[in-house]
Amino acid sequence: MLNDSKPETLLDDVDLISTLESSKITSEEIKIKIEESTKLEEKIELTRNGYKDVSIRGSILFFVIKDLSIIDPMYQYSL
Repeated sequence: MLNDSKPETLLDDVDLISTLESSKITSEEIKIKIEESTKLEEKIELTRNGYKDVSIRGSILFFVIKDLSIIDPMYQYSL
């Protein structure tokens, strides 16, 4: 709309002005939502890091139990 309007009648174009105002409002709303999502992303990352130790120990336990079948049966009995 800015490209199509004439420079001398730019301030008289009511549709253009209303469109620019609505796009400004939309831009501010998007900016607020981006800030909120950034804060939420940081909170999710902190929560995820809290479970990282548990997942590491769980994976170690899984592979240790999986590899127990490789041990000789005599040693399995003693374990």
